[in-house]
Amino acid sequence: MAFRIVSIEHSSELHVANGQLRVVREDAECTIPLSDIIMVVCMGANIRISTMALGLLAESSIMVLILGRNHMPQSMVVPMVSNARQAKVTAAQVAMTRRLRDEIWQRIVKQKILNQARALAIAGLDGAEAVSVYARCVLPGDKGNAEGAAAREYFQCLHPGLNRRCDDPFNSTLNYGYAIVRALVARALVITGFIPAIGIHHRSQLNAFNLADDLIEPFRPVVDLVARQHVDGSLNLSAVQRSEIRKVAFSGVSLGGRIVSLADAVEASAVSLKHAVEEGSAKLLLLPMVIPPSSVSPVKE
Repeated sequence: MAFRIVSIEHSSELHVANGQLRVVREDAECTIPLSDIIMVVCMGANIRISTMALGLLAESSIMVLILGRNHMPQSMVVPMVSNARQAKVTAAQVAMTRRLRDEIWQRIVKQKILNQARALAIAGLDGAEAVSVYARCVLPGDKGNAEGAAAREYFQCLHPGLNRRCDDPFNSTLNYGYAIVRALVARALVITGFIPAIGIHHRSQLNAFNLADDLIEPFRPVVDLVARQHVDGSLNLSAVQRSEIRKVAFSGVSLGGRIVSLADAVEASAVSLKHAVEEGSAKLLLLPMVIPPSSVSPVKE
């Protein structure tokens, strides 16, 4: 199982040959086995990579995430290598009934709220019980918007005074962490055979990753706990902050009674979503439960 997010932030050339990614700088070079890599994150104006190298990375199911000057994603090169039954998955995805979509979204929202409550408890903050109450109010399709009500309560307990729409150092850490996990979710969905633009709840015609924005929701509180440990007073994240926040991919979560890394849980959830869609049963969807922050895989960059 891949366990590395490779971050490139300096002038470099990237080459792929013999199952290795070779990163060449003026003063040094290194090679990394493709089998170790889950994602390559590029941030800088002078990073060079050929279309052939991008294709070879895609063949190894490696996503390339390109960040702008604000450290937020400008582009995602998503591997389109999928399983042999992509047509079957796509047909089932398109044919989903409204009832099934509503039941899946109900399950996602409920687990997100429970994870928010657990995150507050793990962080030793007030509000866990008050937030968890909303999980019992989630209707199919979340027609009562329990998600929104829980979020307002949750974020004021997590970071009093926070406005998610405003520039804020904590928002910067959250947004960077969410971007990393969103990329992992998009990668897993495409590999599993889904069309990521066709969402369950998110349906924007301008969003190529609606389904990723659905499935990411229960994973967000994992990011919240990690981001909370690495926020400072600056809107611009330092290289050290970015490095620490990227490690969220290897934070432990509970899934199906086992402790696995977030990255592994994302892949398992995507596969379980495929089963839920093909079998017409939301109960088949496996979603993570937040646990105290820990790393369950070797963390290398």
